[in-house]
Amino acid sequence: MAQPHQLTEEIDELHSLKQLIASYEEIASIRMRRTRESVLKNREFLREISAVFDEVRSSYADQIARLSRRRFGKNKVTFLAHNGKKVAVLLSAQTGLYGEIVSRSFNQFAQEVREGKSEVTIVGRHGLNLFVSEFPNHLYTFFELPDFGVSAEQLNEVVHHVVQYDEIHAYYGEFVSVVTQQPKKLTITAEISLEGSLVGHKVSYVFEPSLEKILMFFETEIFASLFNHTVKESQLAKFASRVLALDQADEKMQNRLKKLQFEHTRAVHWDLNKKQLNLLPAILGVMRR
Repeated sequence: MAQPHQLTEEIDELHSLKQLIASYEEIASIRMRRTRESVLKNREFLREISAVFDEVRSSYADQIARLSRRRFGKNKVTFLAHNGKKVAVLLSAQTGLYGEIVSRSFNQFAQEVREGKSEVTIVGRHGLNLFVSEFPNHLYTFFELPDFGVSAEQLNEVVHHVVQYDEIHAYYGEFVSVVTQQPKKLTITAEISLEGSLVGHKVSYVFEPSLEKILMFFETEIFASLFNHTVKESQLAKFASRVLALDQADEKMQNRLKKLQFEHTRAVHWDLNKKQLNLLPAILGVMRR
């Protein structure tokens, strides 16, 4: 049986750890609420702007097709330079304590890496550690992004790298609720087919300076916005996962504390009983005299 002073030390350590976890949980909760508001607003914005882009493509399908054939010799809608390759992008984390969402996203990402058809880009040191452990000899491109407060310059560095690819597969965690986060794959492709264009009422637009330059602007901005939104979705899922993981850790420590406190009480009583038993012979000796 452990000594009372040993149990007291462990209890004190657990109380200190609980305070630290409570602080981390509070910080993660605050960041989750702030990021959640931004993500929900961006979801609606991207739906609306994508709808306008689809409307433009539908309304001017014939003109866009002629522009594409003139520039590329085929019906593909992209006016940016791409390298014809695919890239798998893992949006992970810089640090740990984010529960299971990073590892679950990595497992989906690793399936594509094993197929060997895509180049690899890792965002976040925690994801890099997982990748190097699983694929020690595989080539990759790595970027560091903070888990909170990503600057436009830091994000642009990643966007500048991945925009060169024809097809981007981004793997990240998606926020569903505080208790539910799920791994998700987002595909961003440079080639947008004109087949199946929107039918019905077509809105006419006046383009300045030209349809081609407007489409280039749309493609650039939508791509950057999609990727930026994906990074924020990943952050939101990580913070929610951290809140959940820390809450579960706090509950386990609370149960451990109850067990230790019971053991401490029992050890104190056992130690007291032992001292009393040791005194018993002396007391009996005095009584015999």
